[in-house]
Amino acid sequence: MNQFNGTIKTIVFDLGGVFFSRGTYLAIIKFMDLFNIDSFMRLYEIFGDRFEKEGYLLRKGLINIEEFQERVGKKLKIPKEEHHHIIKIWFGSYLPHYKIEDLVKELKMHYRLIVFSGNIKERVEFLQERYGFLDNFDDWVFSYEYHKNKNDLDFYKELLNHIKCKPSEALLIDDEQKNVEMAESLKLNAIQYYYTEHLVEQLRKYNIKFKL
Repeated sequence: MNQFNGTIKTIVFDLGGVFFSRGTYLAIIKFMDLFNIDSFMRLYEIFGDRFEKEGYLLRKGLINIEEFQERVGKKLKIPKEEHHHIIKIWFGSYLPHYKIEDLVKELKMHYRLIVFSGNIKERVEFLQERYGFLDNFDDWVFSYEYHKNKNDLDFYKELLNHIKCKPSEALLIDDEQKNVEMAESLKLNAIQYYYTEHLVEQLRKYNIKFKL
C-alpha cells in the first residue's frame, strides 16, 4: 500500500471478485458437471481473460456474444440447441459479495464511485437488470468500450480520465495483486480485496467515512 497522508475523493471498484463473486470460476465448475468436461484449465483458457481466446476477445469487444457462444459450443461439443445455456450459466454465476451492496450505498453518500472492470456488455446488462448495481455508481470504465483490459497500463490511464481528482486522492479496490500494482504505478492508492470484512478494515486505514 502506498504511504497515504491525504483525503480520498473517489473510490474505484472492480466487479468480478470485488462487488460480485468470481463468477467465471463458479461457472466452470458447473460446465464441468453439466457437460462432463474433466479439465478446469481447458475451460479457464476459454472463459478467462488471459489467454487471447474467446473470453479475452469478448471482454475486449473483439467478438460479439453470438460469435462467442457458437465458438465455445463447438469447442466443447455442446449440442447447438443448448448453446443458449452457456451465457446464462456463466452470467448467472456472479453473485454480490456479503454486505458489499450496503457498503457501496454508504460510500455513495460521501464519495465519487466508479466501476473499473474487464467486462462484457451483455453481462453488465444482465447483472444490472438482476441487481441494479450501477445505480449506486457515478461512472464506469469497461474494457469492451476501450478494447483494452487490465493487463494493459493504458486501460488504467483511461481510468484517470474519469476519477475527477488527483490519482493520490483516488482509491482502487481489486482482488488481483497485479492490478493493485498497476494502479499504484500510476500513483493511485489501492487495496486488494479478500472479503468484505477485510475491506472494511482496510478502508478505515484511509479514514473512509461509512457506518457499516
